[in-house]
Amino acid sequence: MLAAVSLMFPYLFGLGCLLFPVCRGIKSEILAYNDSDRLQLLGNILVFGIVLNQILVLSIANIRMSLMFGCVLSFVGFMHFVVSRAKGLPPIIAPGWFAILAALCTACLFIVLIEPLNCWDARSVWFFHAKMIFYQESVYAGGNWSLPSIVFSHPDYPGLIPVLAAQIALVAGYWNEYLPKMSLAALLVPAILCLISVLREKWWHLVFIAAPLVCTWEWLKNGYMDGYFALYAGLATFFWGRWLDKKNRLDLISGILFIGVILQLKNEGTLYCLILAVLIAFSALIKKDGFRAANLIRHYECLLLFSLSVSGFFLWARIKLRFGLQNDLHVGLNWLDKISVRLTDGSLPIILKQLYVTYNINLSLGILLLSLVFTLRAGRRPGIVTLFCSLAGMSYFCGLVVIYLGTPYDLIGFQLPSGNRTMLPVHIIFLAASYSLFCRDDKNLEPPSWHHSEVSDPCQLSQRDNG
Repeated sequence: MLAAVSLMFPYLFGLGCLLFPVCRGIKSEILAYNDSDRLQLLGNILVFGIVLNQILVLSIANIRMSLMFGCVLSFVGFMHFVVSRAKGLPPIIAPGWFAILAALCTACLFIVLIEPLNCWDARSVWFFHAKMIFYQESVYAGGNWSLPSIVFSHPDYPGLIPVLAAQIALVAGYWNEYLPKMSLAALLVPAILCLISVLREKWWHLVFIAAPLVCTWEWLKNGYMDGYFALYAGLATFFWGRWLDKKNRLDLISGILFIGVILQLKNEGTLYCLILAVLIAFSALIKKDGFRAANLIRHYECLLLFSLSVSGFFLWARIKLRFGLQNDLHVGLNWLDKISVRLTDGSLPIILKQLYVTYNINLSLGILLLSLVFTLRAGRRPGIVTLFCSLAGMSYFCGLVVIYLGTPYDLIGFQLPSGNRTMLPVHIIFLAASYSLFCRDDKNLEPPSWHHSEVSDPCQLSQRDNG
């Protein structure tokens, strides 16, 4: 157990350091990064480690062999980082942040381990899949995915957390109802790092930073994926919107990596990513100047990163095809008849009332509208980030309404009660839109012990904003 606790983050950090050879331009930019950027980069490194680990497991199938190979790659990545540091690569974070990071990791472990697995979806879906992988030491689970006796556990659901949980149990040497939940901390730490990174110098912004954690608190510790899905969806939307506004390479990297996590957390990730793709394509059509070939060619390395980030989704799709796993909602054209019936039988007003009023989407939207009024009265105009996040939140809400209209199951007694967790991404995305109205400045998070005199070249200071 001690090994599982002490080695998880170093293992993911080592794998994540392979981000430097994948996106080589980062090295030349780190010197110009402020502390906010460096925290965001550290979060990206950990997320890339998670994504790369998932690719290894889904490709090799055997979790013991993939973990051994992952350890080799982690050592290679760590040594690459050490050699780069010896050649003059600046530190990723200031020394004063180390104690804060240690406290953050401890706090995240406490949050996720504070209670055992006792909720239905946690024990019977996500961590039941992890237990199957652990005992068979294979992501194929001994071929048991297609057994009729486990249909209740939705075996088609993505396997990001089940794989991590099975690996942790493998290192520890046993399974219990606490230890595998450490896999949740692996997702929580980089999410909080990225939340802190957008704080900038205005400490009252902590209200906006704390709000997502308060909204998702119960869902961060009970073993469900909804809280983590909401956090990553909110952050991904914010970073993609900021990239569209400033064409910042680090934001693009964050957006790409977070999409890779979202696609492998829940099936709703597919809906979210489709919405994001449409909005980005629409932005490209409107803002053609920012999407010229000369501007985009500077980010060519991100094409490889994008391929790696989404490959886990397609590798899992291959496994689902191998075992004939299908989603129980049976999404398709056959939904049209069901939707047309529910549009005429009074179901739509019930759905809207339940989601918009009962689950407080009106509150999140109200906060956004009040923030918008305050911004306009202050003589400022909302930026691209606000518009992008607002459209993403509204589109995702409408997409979920369509899913509720087309569901083949009982709407009132079975599906709608899940709205308290399926609406979490909408809340967080609207909060991201609200926050973007108050953070439109270039000032940065004040570091605990960072000497800004290290950056002596004014050209380097402008490199960050110029992509």
